[in-house]
Amino acid sequence: MIQVLSGLCCLIAAAVWGFAFVVVKDSLAYISPLYMVAFRFSIAAVVMMIVFFQRLKRINKAYLLKAGLVGVFLFLGYLTQTVGCNFTTPGKNAFFTTVYVVIIPFLCWAVMKKRPKWFVFAAVFIQIAGIGFLSLGEDIRDGIRLNAGDVLTLACGVFFALQMFWQGAFSKTGEETDPFLYALIEFAVAALLGWLCAPFYDMKTSAFTLQIQPFPVELMQNTRCIVSVLYLGLGSTALAFAMQNIGLKYLNPSLATILLSFESVFGMLFSILIPVNGVRESLSPWGAVGCVLIFIAVLLAQKTS
Repeated sequence: MIQVLSGLCCLIAAAVWGFAFVVVKDSLAYISPLYMVAFRFSIAAVVMMIVFFQRLKRINKAYLLKAGLVGVFLFLGYLTQTVGCNFTTPGKNAFFTTVYVVIIPFLCWAVMKKRPKWFVFAAVFIQIAGIGFLSLGEDIRDGIRLNAGDVLTLACGVFFALQMFWQGAFSKTGEETDPFLYALIEFAVAALLGWLCAPFYDMKTSAFTLQIQPFPVELMQNTRCIVSVLYLGLGSTALAFAMQNIGLKYLNPSLATILLSFESVFGMLFSILIPVNGVRESLSPWGAVGCVLIFIAVLLAQKTS
């Protein structure tokens, strides 16, 4: 019974993350990507500090240095993903993010000299093909069309790969580590960087500037935006992380990661079913083929873990 419930936790976490892509896309009409990152991780960090208050005394210099570095990559990943979502669709944002799964084995090869198995190389070619198909327009003669949002989302996959690689490497150093404290510090670092960078992001031009932008006080009066930020901070970050940890504790790791991989599928599904600013995402036959290929590549690459 516990395994069934753990599997359900993984699927719920995947669904919560998948729906977050739609929430992010909708919220970007009201709030800048940097403030969104700052708010969501601040909420998650505060919640975790309250829940795990008794464990805070265990935090030491090693925790701060290691989790702090991982937190920088976490921030960069969500920064590029969120800014990217401003220029692409939630479904493509969800599927292109999954490139991190294919990149991680090659980081292990570069740093730990652990050569990936043949199916990881196959996964790379399959995923590249999937990205190509997903980037095709309705008319195949238009060719592959990658916009700035797609490129930024692919870049976020690199940062997430670095985050997960170093998080895994630090947890296997032989020292006793608390994953919840690691997550708390990572969230706090991501929140801090978000607050430091947010004033320099001009929402009108979607670019960084040397001029400090005024804090968007009107956000505090926008109920829709407040609900979205609370969902991202409490649901998509704190709650989903807890459910992921439950699943990873009681399930076979391979099964847990496969279930968590449905995040991209849920992201595309919600993007098609739920209109954002009055527009639903449409998926061409070529795009559907691309989604299937990317998902196959993710499953192949995860065999190595």
